[in-house]
Amino acid sequence: MSGNQLLQGAHNVVIRGGTFMAADTINYNTSDGNKATSDAAIPVKPNSSIRFTGRTDVLAKLKGHFTAESNDKFRRRKFFLLYGMGGIGKTQICLRFIEEMCDYFSHVFWIDASSIGTLTQGLRGICNLPEAQSSLLDGSPQSAVWWISSLRENYAMVFDNADNLTPEELEQYFPSGLGGNILITSRNSGLKHLTLHESSVEVKEMEENDAISLLFKAACLEESLEDLHAEASKIVNELFCIPLAIDQAGAFIAFGDIDIRDYLDEYSQYREILLSYPAFKGASKYNRTVYGTWELSFKEIQQRAKSNDSQRAEAANSAMFLLAMFAFFHFESITEEIFSYAATQKHEKNEYNEQRSDLPLASSIIDQTLLQLHKTRKWDNFAFKEGLRVLLSFSLIKLVSSKGIYTMHPLIHAWGRDRMSSEDRQKYCLMAYVMLAGSLSEDFNEQSYQFRRILVAHLRANIMHSVMSKEQMDDRYFDDAHKKFGRMLSEQGYDSEAEKFQFQMLGERSRTLGEEHPGTISAMGDLARTYKNLGKYANAEKLQIKVLDLRNRYLGEEHIDTIWAMGNLANTYESLGKYADAEKLQIQVLDMRNRLLGEEHPDTITAMGNLASTYESLGKYVNAEKLEFDVLNLRKRLLREEHPDTIWAMGNLANTYDSLGKYADAEKLQIQVLDMRNRLFGEEHPGTITAMSNLAVTYESLGRYADAEKLEIDVLNLRNRLLGEEHPDTIWAMGNLAVTYKSLGKYADTEKLEIDVLNLRNRLLGEEHPDTISAMSNLAGTYQTLGKYADAENLQIQVLIMGNRLLGEEHPDTITAMSNLAVTYESLGKYADAVKLKIDVLNLRNRLLGGEHPDTIWAMGNLAVTYKSLGKYTDTEKLEVDVLNLRNKILGKEHPDTISAMSNLAITYEILGKYADAETLQIH
Repeated sequence: MSGNQLLQGAHNVVIRGGTFMAADTINYNTSDGNKATSDAAIPVKPNSSIRFTGRTDVLAKLKGHFTAESNDKFRRRKFFLLYGMGGIGKTQICLRFIEEMCDYFSHVFWIDASSIGTLTQGLRGICNLPEAQSSLLDGSPQSAVWWISSLRENYAMVFDNADNLTPEELEQYFPSGLGGNILITSRNSGLKHLTLHESSVEVKEMEENDAISLLFKAACLEESLEDLHAEASKIVNELFCIPLAIDQAGAFIAFGDIDIRDYLDEYSQYREILLSYPAFKGASKYNRTVYGTWELSFKEIQQRAKSNDSQRAEAANSAMFLLAMFAFFHFESITEEIFSYAATQKHEKNEYNEQRSDLPLASSIIDQTLLQLHKTRKWDNFAFKEGLRVLLSFSLIKLVSSKGIYTMHPLIHAWGRDRMSSEDRQKYCLMAYVMLAGSLSEDFNEQSYQFRRILVAHLRANIMHSVMSKEQMDDRYFDDAHKKFGRMLSEQGYDSEAEKFQFQMLGERSRTLGEEHPGTISAMGDLARTYKNLGKYANAEKLQIKVLDLRNRYLGEEHIDTIWAMGNLANTYESLGKYADAEKLQIQVLDMRNRLLGEEHPDTITAMGNLASTYESLGKYVNAEKLEFDVLNLRKRLLREEHPDTIWAMGNLANTYDSLGKYADAEKLQIQVLDMRNRLFGEEHPGTITAMSNLAVTYESLGRYADAEKLEIDVLNLRNRLLGEEHPDTIWAMGNLAVTYKSLGKYADTEKLEIDVLNLRNRLLGEEHPDTISAMSNLAGTYQTLGKYADAENLQIQVLIMGNRLLGEEHPDTITAMSNLAVTYESLGKYADAVKLKIDVLNLRNRLLGGEHPDTIWAMGNLAVTYKSLGKYTDTEKLEVDVLNLRNKILGKEHPDTISAMSNLAITYEILGKYADAETLQIH
């Protein structure tokens, strides 16, 4: 066998260990008697794991890359980089690729490149290969590189685990010339500088089916055991389909006497032990566990922090600080804005700022390590960026947007906390909490809604981690944080969580500042608004009356804060169904703002809009339309057509057009609103999604149910993705879609959605929340449509009892519940019970709303239906004539409700034998 054939297909060339000895020149000998030998042994290349599974896409890309014909006249060297987080399977993919390509490469040199020392020792070991010794090398790394470059054959050189080397450090060990092939595995995506963009692949998590297959192999279980597949699916998803983690889990199941069905229970209690226990290292060829692979990266960063190079040390220290902080944010959407805002945030003074110095402030203990400012008062982000660069180089974080948004893998995120002592967990959890507080402005207009959307996710994750580490919220009261977080959580729909912050803030301010201090009164107002959002209307009313009294007494009735307090109380009165009280207060507010501020002041215009809303609740649609038209014209003239407030005014007017049956006008305005919001704010902005929902309602009124369904599915998908399935707005979207399904006759889909809505509201809000009661009522209506009258009756009786108890018998929702139950009684043939309830409903609406209110007219029509069922045709006729006359007068003869009233009366005329009258109406 000739010398150049000695290592043909050599796949067992692997070299590890040793230290680096620098050499400036390469010496090689000319006689056998003087040849040098290296003290590095020639180890055996690892075989790929017998449990290797999947990765066909990456293997195919590697094969295609290295076997593709080149268009160059001379064959040029091919490079490829496999990069990704530790434990993701880069080495195993590379091993399998080399094995499958054994007939393609003449030589394979497998080098552990985890450090300069292991790399150089590997090259020294190559000098001891028989074929290399025949070239009389001097045993140095440089001579090995020279010898490899002299090979004429199609060799492959693998630099495995090149995690800690810069591109420049690694490149100096590439053989010269254009021959051969180089394959690199690394956590550092920065090594892409050594390859073309298309010559690199990020190795990501396994496909779920492949991950399940790997788990069965590692656990020594038959994959044919179908009954275990569901449990295996849960395990691999809990481990995020990371190969090494799954291999370790399988090893643990195979090693011990634990059943695969019990693994997740064990994992939930002992995650840190299971992911770091040496006996369960799975197929790792470097004897590392999942946590061990990441701990190795951390130790390297720690080592850099001790460097004599101050810039290198500072970057490493920043990286460790950021890694610890990030562990107590949410693992997704970690944005640079958090630190930028925290660095530049102005601590604005307000009327009680100095007096609240007795209260603890998050701003006073925020860590300033990475929050230094330039002389220009802008954030100096150099140290921050350097820290991120280090974390990125080890794939401990990932850049997902050029706008400075990063993410951490959920398991790395968990490791970041698990590796800490209990004291460090509390320390960094608190540091992350005050950093979030420092980044949030007290004036929400200074920051984007999307930033607060991201921030609320980080805050909720931080709260969860603090509770898990036994540090309750009560132990970290900061007045500024509680105020800002309470408002933000409420704005984002997390009112139950906002309530906890605001309740605690009110208690602390009452004790420290006194109940009559402006800061305490402000806290009362915040909590009252949250009570209102939670449907705790009585609690909200009580607090708001107190706020109004205190504002009146200390500031006077014409002070701007007193007028705001009146407006807030009016809104709560509206929620309580006290429309007359609400109207009275809102007229006062409008008059005072008109007189004190002028009719063109923004607050005056807002007051007009609020009064219009109450007019709508009172059924005074014409009055509401007039006010909303004035509001829209003022907004257009004083602001501009595309100002957010102008667009809101257009939306409000469109909703009133809807109530008036002017569906074409409503549709036209709502399409304008949707187009402008889409263009100005983007399709994912809450205002845009609300506009889509409003347009869907109008499509439904127009009978365009397919168009409504399409929009409402889009709304539900967007809210699901952006807010999560348990957010109030997402649940509302489910309810709206259910209504459209009902209109389309998709009753099974309606029932399923409404049961989901009811279960979610029950669990998240409690069975006595108004939204939960509303969900029960909607489901009862669907049961009635499906002919499940007993189920409908059962739910509607519950709704009526709770409405009576929680809202009072005169609340609009309670009266509606009476009306709905009456309809079900009618379906069950309980006509006497139905008549009694419907008469009560009509009397209550007459007394509370007046004879011309739309709800009163509906009650008259409903009672007429029951009279007709009882054969009381004269009573029916009288009521239906009244209904028709009222609708004609209030809505006009072309309104859909008026036309419906004509049709009902025509049928009654026919029953009574008044055929001429019936014919006249039917022709109309």
